[in-house]
Amino acid sequence: MKINPINIVHTLIIWQSILFALVLFTPKYNKKKSNRYLSLLLLTLGIHFIYNILYSNGYFLDILPAYSCSYGFLYGPLIFLHIKFYLAKDASFKPLYWLHFFPFILILILTSIGYSVCNTVAIWIFPMMLTYCLFSFREIYIYNKTIAQVSSMSYTSETKWLKTILIIMLLIVFLNILQTQMSFVNIGRFEVSMEALVQIGVLFLVNIITYQGLKSPQSFQQISDSDVEMSRSNELKNGIASIDKNTLQKLAEKLEKYMKQDQPYLNPELNINTLAEAVEVPEKTISQTINHVIGSNFSDYVNSYRIADAKLKLEAGSEESLSIKEIMYDVGFNSRSVFNSVFKKKTGLTPSEYKKHHK
Repeated sequence: MKINPINIVHTLIIWQSILFALVLFTPKYNKKKSNRYLSLLLLTLGIHFIYNILYSNGYFLDILPAYSCSYGFLYGPLIFLHIKFYLAKDASFKPLYWLHFFPFILILILTSIGYSVCNTVAIWIFPMMLTYCLFSFREIYIYNKTIAQVSSMSYTSETKWLKTILIIMLLIVFLNILQTQMSFVNIGRFEVSMEALVQIGVLFLVNIITYQGLKSPQSFQQISDSDVEMSRSNELKNGIASIDKNTLQKLAEKLEKYMKQDQPYLNPELNINTLAEAVEVPEKTISQTINHVIGSNFSDYVNSYRIADAKLKLEAGSEESLSIKEIMYDVGFNSRSVFNSVFKKKTGLTPSEYKKHHK
């Protein structure tokens, strides 16, 4: 094997991909269903780059080129299934999901019996990747919209990295297509090989996937089909037609009294399930009350009490008063960035600015 930068990058990608694919298959990580698809994605990358390193060094040239496009038809389905299982609480692999892998299996079968199909079907890799990425973005959108209806915590950081992976994957595929038209690109005063850009992009992607795949969120909340259904029902104009509005108005008053007296919002992990159990009312009724009578979603409703409490603590500022970080934890937030963002949204000022204004 030739010792050159491209082969070194290939070797790093193979080593990291296969190593962490095997790590994600261990019992500690394999309990999360989404990690199984992430592991298969890394394994596919590893095998793909074993192909690349063999091909670029002139090995098995009578066999390898015929299978060159097959790997491209795995990345889209695997990243989509990883995201779907990562976000959904009750997701399970259904027999219908095998259709996602039909193009890959068909290419393997046709190639093994002597048909050369890669030259014909390779042009479909990018449209297929784009389609799966769009479906994946849709899953993230549904999650973000639903979680605000059922939880008081923010999980934007958990979905941001999923979006980052999708964007990087699309960029790599785009660079691959561009590579067929041009071999070099000028970056400033330097002429950079397109192949080098693609390989560095893949290495960067592997490192991001590895880091996030091994990272176990402590309090990440997934959503169920019933959560999604409840969120959709709140968007309907006739969503409360079947319930007496006076009943919901009384429940809104009961909720307000409970929130002020018992202060459940101080629990950073408060969700609609625990609130419904506390006031002995079905989750769907609580959600409809908050959305249609109070005019808010669950997350904003709970955070309004937290911010009101934080404002009082900041206004009572003195030399012995709590720090902003201590106030953040005291009122039920567990993320400084989320606290700052919500506080500014509600007041127009950051907590620091608000404290100075009332000092």
